[in-house]
Amino acid sequence: MNSIDEIWKTRVNHHINETRAYLKYMLNDHLLFVFIFLAAGGAITYQKWLETLSPNFPAILIMTIIFSLIVISSNVRTLLIEADMVFLLPMEHKMKSYFKKAFSYSLITQSFIIIVGIILFSPLYFKVAHVNGRVLLISLILLLIVKYWNLRISWKMGYFTDWAAKWSDLLVRFAMNVCVIFFILSQQYVFVLVLLLLMAGYDGYFSKLVKPKAIKWNQLIKKEEEKKQSFYKIANLFTDVPKLKKRAKRRKYLDWILKQVNYHQENVYEYLYLRALLRSGDYFGIIIRLTIIGSFILTFINEQLVGSSIVMVVFTFLTGIQIMSLYKHFELLELPNLYPHADKNRLRSFIKIIFRILIVQTIIYAVVNFITSTLYIFVVTLCADVLFVSVFVLVYMKNRLNKSEKDVY
Repeated sequence: MNSIDEIWKTRVNHHINETRAYLKYMLNDHLLFVFIFLAAGGAITYQKWLETLSPNFPAILIMTIIFSLIVISSNVRTLLIEADMVFLLPMEHKMKSYFKKAFSYSLITQSFIIIVGIILFSPLYFKVAHVNGRVLLISLILLLIVKYWNLRISWKMGYFTDWAAKWSDLLVRFAMNVCVIFFILSQQYVFVLVLLLLMAGYDGYFSKLVKPKAIKWNQLIKKEEEKKQSFYKIANLFTDVPKLKKRAKRRKYLDWILKQVNYHQENVYEYLYLRALLRSGDYFGIIIRLTIIGSFILTFINEQLVGSSIVMVVFTFLTGIQIMSLYKHFELLELPNLYPHADKNRLRSFIKIIFRILIVQTIIYAVVNFITSTLYIFVVTLCADVLFVSVFVLVYMKNRLNKSEKDVY
């Protein structure tokens, strides 16, 4: 490498090529068809919901909270690796241009989320605030400025190791984001200007604090590794990802679930899969998060049969498709094959566990519908989602896993 700029160019090209390679598997024809179907159904439901929208609906407040969460989740993608602690650390004084390029790359890529968000919310924004295209464009530009500010502060906080300082910054930044975004969406531009000046002062204060500090290479490398692993987890749902690292966590309070598996040689994989599911932060976290998010969304859909059904089906599908990679969790482990009939019952055990999980999730969603909606919607959505889970698990998932086994052999 002749220069630091060439190091960045090589790394960003490798990162883009790797992402593109995995996206080919992730955005396959079947998944695109499902997304197109869900998007069409969601658009129709969205339009019907807007027609019945109450004038007192807190749309601005909801948009403010969502955009505040989007802009505050700002991290600079440095593309650093562990070896940089040895080879690039001595060249820290020459890394300024490298980190500037990393900042620009992060700002451009993360801005797309805000653009997509403003497009999705624009019908609601037009309906509630009675704005026009010019106001929407001004709001988008101001939101991008707020994103730029958050990214700058996030980078500066990387110079600190004190978690109390980091949490204090998050709280202050979130409060400032909520205020400025609320005034942006409410078209109160005088207050927006005042808050932007306060944000500039906040940025200047931290600029002085970090000037004598050195870059915390360990933190940057750790954050970059976490970002990579998050992408690998998603890609692993569609294809094997050798670089994916798996983590386990002891959850003693869930041992009663494991005790439901009968102690028999035919249930070897059922026990192993259930144990892996409960102890893995990836699979267990996915189930909990999607169940909570789906239930939360259902509470806002007031007595809408189609909307409730779509939400239940979408989140059940997302849960199932993301935990399907659990099937390959013990692929390199030969110990279970020492038990008679273990491998023969592997697929059956896996399908049994996934089916039960999605049925439990369906029941939770149905209970939320029962509390927030009518008995008719509760019964129909419950039956519809049970039917979907049956087809998805017992037909689609079973056939897909069977096909993957045949391709291997």
